[in-house]
Amino acid sequence: MDEKTASELKILYGHSGPVYGASFSPDRNYLLSSSEDGTVRLWSLQTFTCLVGYKGHNYPVWDTQFSPYGYYFVSGGHDRVARLWATDHYQPLRIFAGHLADVNCTRFHPNSNYVATGSADRTVRLWDVLNGNCVRIFTGHKGPIHSLTFSPNGRFLATGATDGRVLLWDIGHGLMVGELKGHTDTVCSLRFSRDGEILASGSMDNTVRLWDAVKAFEDLETDDFTTATGHINLPENSQELLLGTYMTKSTPVVHLHFTRRNLVLAAGAYSPQ
Repeated sequence: MDEKTASELKILYGHSGPVYGASFSPDRNYLLSSSEDGTVRLWSLQTFTCLVGYKGHNYPVWDTQFSPYGYYFVSGGHDRVARLWATDHYQPLRIFAGHLADVNCTRFHPNSNYVATGSADRTVRLWDVLNGNCVRIFTGHKGPIHSLTFSPNGRFLATGATDGRVLLWDIGHGLMVGELKGHTDTVCSLRFSRDGEILASGSMDNTVRLWDAVKAFEDLETDDFTTATGHINLPENSQELLLGTYMTKSTPVVHLHFTRRNLVLAAGAYSPQ
């Protein structure tokens, strides 16, 4: 990592509490971190120093993420709001208010015009970055939401919660279009493969599950969207969509990442029984 010293490890000191979220900038020059101390910090990965501490949340900040093009980022926390920032501004540019409980996870839409926030109030909200308005509210989970991810084409959203379910949403129509059942505990991490064909879910039940996203979304024609009922008859076929379940011995899976070669990496803290 560091050519001069050949060391593989750098420790960034600055937060005065646990760090809950981190995000690399798209150009890999910066790192964001959000902490219990109520701040989001921007670190230089050239000098490995803290460039800015953004103070706006007065309570723990559970998540932060860079926009797909860098410069902008979003954060969400215990104060029930998400904030939109630019790296060169000390104050937030937008405050997304409306959730009734903690904002646990934040994600940018691939076109970076929208931000999705998942909350302990069991809803996911979609916000317009330009004017700060809430343009969609997705309801259906039976517990606090801990993970969300957009499909690479930007048409769909997958969300995971403490109820162990993964729900799939059509963003344009604002409707739930699928439910993936199988996990028995909180779904902490969701990621689409880079081509959007596979959805991986990681859970506190010590498993990673891979789902066939092509099959989940392929049958959706606009005729399915009956305006009268306002929802789709969900097919009860989530087992047909399950490509595989990968057990760990005793490791809750809290983070997933697809590499460019479509390897999926899973991370968690081993918990001896």
